[in-house]
Amino acid sequence: MHPHLSTEQRSTIGQALQARRLALQNDLAQHQHGLSRVDHAQEALAQGRDDFAQHAGEREVDMALTDMDVQELAAITRAEQHLQDIHFGTCVDCAQPIPFERLCAEPQSLRCVACASIFERKL
Repeated sequence: MHPHLSTEQRSTIGQALQARRLALQNDLAQHQHGLSRVDHAQEALAQGRDDFAQHAGEREVDMALTDMDVQELAAITRAEQHLQDIHFGTCVDCAQPIPFERLCAEPQSLRCVACASIFERKL
């Protein structure tokens, strides 16, 4: 089996992964004000003791967004670790090559568009 991505394409995807990693890390740092996730949650709770119920929804959204960023960061880390593997860029469901354009837009993609659509409908 020959890789469907050239060395230049893998380099482009690696740069996209690195850029997205830096953006997520920056977002998380700003969002959490440089605190760990636990410290950030404790600070949010401490600030809102008087109006805990009033801001409960905001805190839940805040933590959900942080969770999404952390999950995406983990996916990016996995993609960076496997970027040079021969199977990188191959759909985990149908084993067809994921188009380079899709990998540029979403470099941590594990599935082609068709399989991702089916997978998301199952969720």
